[in-house]
Amino acid sequence: MARSLAILMMLEGHFTGAALDASYRDTSYFLYNAWHLFHGLTAPMFFTVTGLIFVYLLIGNEDNGFFENKRVRKGIHRVGTLFFWGYLIQFSFKSIMLYFKTGRRIEFEEFFGFHVLQSIAMCLLLIIFTYGIFKLIKIGPFYLYLIVMAVVMLILSGILRHYHGVDLYLLRNGRVSEPNYWPNNFPIIIQNMFYGPKTVFSFVHTSSYALAGGALGAIIRTNQDKVKNYSFILKCILGGIGLALLSFPLLDGIEWFIERLGIIDDGYFHQNVETVARLGQVIAVIGLLILIERLFDPKAGLFMKIGQHTLPIYVVHVIVLYGGITGYGLKPDLFNRNLEPYWAVLISITAMLFSALMVKYIEPLERIYDRIFRFWKVSKNK
Repeated sequence: MARSLAILMMLEGHFTGAALDASYRDTSYFLYNAWHLFHGLTAPMFFTVTGLIFVYLLIGNEDNGFFENKRVRKGIHRVGTLFFWGYLIQFSFKSIMLYFKTGRRIEFEEFFGFHVLQSIAMCLLLIIFTYGIFKLIKIGPFYLYLIVMAVVMLILSGILRHYHGVDLYLLRNGRVSEPNYWPNNFPIIIQNMFYGPKTVFSFVHTSSYALAGGALGAIIRTNQDKVKNYSFILKCILGGIGLALLSFPLLDGIEWFIERLGIIDDGYFHQNVETVARLGQVIAVIGLLILIERLFDPKAGLFMKIGQHTLPIYVVHVIVLYGGITGYGLKPDLFNRNLEPYWAVLISITAMLFSALMVKYIEPLERIYDRIFRFWKVSKNK
């Protein structure tokens, strides 16, 4: 349910955002504010749920060794698949055709961009790495390792945000002529993973969601018999709401304490207030989904099936909406933030219905995909 909800939220947000006229993007409109809040929850929801499900399956298939766990092998394969599609959908045949037709320079910088799929891949690698440390040390529960790693990445995210903020300040005040990307003097494909010219989803910022989600997945797997108890559900909902409401004073207090210890001079923790608040909101939503499952016991249907095919849905939506691979997409060739709200809503509903229809009849498409990538499929099964 969580994955299905997350991918449908992504479709709605991207199509509405691409179509809605700029004149309606006004915070004085209640509906726009509600939509903006809902849309902002999409990425945190997706990354958190990705970590939750992966770890839930990971520790449910534990064997004696690290590589003996088939979920480690499947996870590494998944990382490769995500990197492959993440970079492929940023390729543009349109640029190649324009090069041969007009001599226009091919913009390879776009191809090296670091977006959602690559960021998810790096998050999965971090979880697998943390699992390797856990198997090596063999002390304490796995979820504690994930929480510690999430806090470490949160600190690094704060430092990177601070660096980015200082860089923007220097640019706006004319103190430097061009951005000081990090890590300095590294190839653009590496810089984009952290802070580069084409960084959209730095894994340093998103990994805290995936790691925290993984910790929740480990707790759920360990306490499977208690997960649907009202006490556990209440802890999720109230804990998530509390984390969202108290994110600022919590991080501010931590920052004040560390500064008094003389560990750091500049504050970094307050840079992650929104990250922690969003994480709290996601945890509360997950608690609500567990409550829905307890009350209504939904069966596996089309809605559930959508959550099992998030990658093809994402890839197809990038090709159709943004012109991934082909270079020709609905945005900007058909619309580009210039439509009335009812048209934007209609386009979003159509996109979600199309995706549901694709998933309903996806088996023949999967067979074609498997034949094309047969070597990759055989390697994964081994």
